[in-house]
Formats: sequence, structure tokens, C-alpha cells
Amino acid sequence: MNLIALAIAPGLAICLFIFHRDAYNREPKLNLLLTFVLGALSILPAVFIETALSVNDNTISAVAVQAFFVVALTEELCKFSVLRFYSYPKKSFDEPLDGIVYGVMASMGFATVENILYVSKYASMGMGYQVAFMRMLLAVPAHATFGIVMGYFAGKAKFGNKGSVGLLVTGILAATILHGLYDFFLFLQGNPYVKDYVSDVLLFAGAVLSFFLAVRLSRRFIRQHRILSQKTFAPTEQMHIRKAYPADIRLIHSLAHKIWPATYSSILSIEQSNYMMEKMYSEEALEHDMKEGKEYILIYDGVEVVGFASYGWTAPGVTKLHRIYFLPQVQGKGFGKQTIERISAAVVKGGGHSLQLNVNRHNPAKGFYEKIGFSVIQEEDIDIGNGFFMNDYVMERKLI
Repeated sequence: MNLIALAIAPGLAICLFIFHRDAYNREPKLNLLLTFVLGALSILPAVFIETALSVNDNTISAVAVQAFFVVALTEELCKFSVLRFYSYPKKSFDEPLDGIVYGVMASMGFATVENILYVSKYASMGMGYQVAFMRMLLAVPAHATFGIVMGYFAGKAKFGNKGSVGLLVTGILAATILHGLYDFFLFLQGNPYVKDYVSDVLLFAGAVLSFFLAVRLSRRFIRQHRILSQKTFAPTEQMHIRKAYPADIRLIHSLAHKIWPATYSSILSIEQSNYMMEKMYSEEALEHDMKEGKEYILIYDGVEVVGFASYGWTAPGVTKLHRIYFLPQVQGKGFGKQTIERISAAVVKGGGHSLQLNVNRHNPAKGFYEKIGFSVIQEEDIDIGNGFFMNDYVMERKLI
């Protein structure tokens, strides 16, 4: 009984690991369980095909055929059939990372049954625990890496613009090559022609090296798809804010020039837009703002700066959000809301009770501000010189 538990444990542990790596948009547990079960059942046709096609020849070429085609290709196709025909069409398969998640679940179902069979076989020879521990460290994780590689390409296939069949085939071939390479070195250990020239230790080292190659690829593929998942379902998770200093003026100036035209091209004339850019976002104007006590902050997505804001007290308990802008590619992803929440928290901590801002009366951002608790308290037409006016709503959000 302890041996069976030991045989089952690594597959379940890897399933839990990959489940928790899918942190931003987890799959339904029933779908994952059924994928695991179907993966376990897929060992039946694999055993039948491998038995029927087994090559009884000790030549190196025959060992290669056995490793790459009879075993690796057969097993990867059986696992792929679960991924492609059960998991792939599911509505819950809604991002590239899901290919990896379902690929691992199918592979772990297969590997768990295979592990039970191997451990039970060697237990009768008194080697059950040795085989269980060895397979826990190599064989079962190896199946996981093959599932990750196959699932990576399945995810790209479902959400790519073209070439889905080619990507699916690439996934099968990549998993088969890695699987076959691993098995090839292990199978050579029983080959009398090779053992005269190469020790079992070196052959085993070849299998281990092929396994580590698969692990390295798997880590990279998980990281790539996990970043996409984070950007899709939790874009602000890596957001952080820091205070801006005079040394950051050029950075703010550069950001303003990237953001301002896209924001106001349909609201202001080119002449007014250029005039306001020079008046408000020249390096001299920004330096003057900082000297006057306006707090500037920079907002980052990971290591990339994606926006800026400035605010300051205008009356007892009242803070004015003078400006808040983000690069077009991150607009609508929650950065604005999160930034305003953090500014609001800072205002309350400093004894403030309300946050105010001005927004152009034709700016659709007014709807966004209303959704997060701002309301219009008055209108203003501000003469900014050179014959231009800022036609704004003044909006306020009560904080306490």
C-alpha cells in the first residue's frame, strides 16, 4: 500500500504545482480531473500499440526506432488525443497557458498509471522502493515536461492568428523528440554492443541531460505563457508606484509627449494641444511644479514605466489630482483605478477627506471617473492664455 501511494504521489504533486502556477484564471477542477482520468485511460491503447510494434533487436538503429517511434511517438500521441479532443475545445481553455495546464494533467494521468505498473512489477523483485524513488525524480517529471512542451504549442495554436495545425504538429514532434531522447539513452543500457564501449553511468547521464533540457524548455514555456496570463487577467499585479524627483523630469516630459496627442487629438485643436503641451509639460514647467510642492509619481508595470500622475493639497482636507496619464497600451487595464485608490489612501492617511480633479467636458474619461466614485460639482472655463480655454468639469470623490 505504501508503494502504491509512493507511485501516485509525484503525479499528484506535479498536478498541484501546475494548478497553482495557473494563478490568474484557473481551470474548472472537474475539467482538470477528467483530463487526468482520460490521460490515465490513454495508457491502454499505448500498451496495446507498443506491444504490437515492439522491436526485438539490439542494434542501435533498432533501439532508436523503439525509443523514438514505438514508445515516445505512441505515448505522446495518446496523451495528445486527450489534450486535443477533450480539453482543447472547452470554453475554459481560454488562454495559451491552459494548453500547458491541460497537457500536464493528461500527462500526469498517463504517468501515474505507468508508475503504478512499474513499481508493482519491481516490487515482486524486491526493488519496489528503489524504482519508486528513481521514477519520482526522473520518469514522472519527464512526462510532465513533455506535456508542458506539447501544451505550450497547443496554446499557441488555439490563440495564434494562423498555422494552428503546424503548431499542434510541432508540439507532438517536440515532445516526441525529448521523450525519445530520454528513452534512447536508458534503452541503450541494456544493449550489449554499446555497453562494451560506453558505461551505464554515461548512458544514464545522457538520459539525465536530456531530461534537464526538457526541464529548461518547460520553465521557459511556463514563464512565457504565465506572463501572457498575468497581462490578460491581472494586468496590475506587477504595478508599483514611486515618487518622482527632478531627475525624472525628462522621463515625465517624454511620457507626456507619447500620451497627450493620443488622448486629446479628437478633443482639442492641434494649436491648443501644442500650446498646452509646452505650457504644462515642458521641462521648465515640470520643474516649476515640483518646486511649488506638487507631488509627482511614476507608475510601473514591472520594470516598465507606463504612466505618471501629480497631486497636491488645494484646501484643508482637499487634494487635487492635477493629472493622471497612461500609455495607450495599458489604458483600460486597471492601472488608473489602482493608482487613484493608492492616492486616495495616501490622502486619507494624511488627514484628507476628498479628492478633486478637472476633466475636459468632452473627454470620455468622465464616465470612468463616475464609475469609481467621482461626481461633478461644478463647471469651469479657465483662460490659459493665447486665446485658449480649458472647458472642464470639476469632479470630486468623497473619501470619508
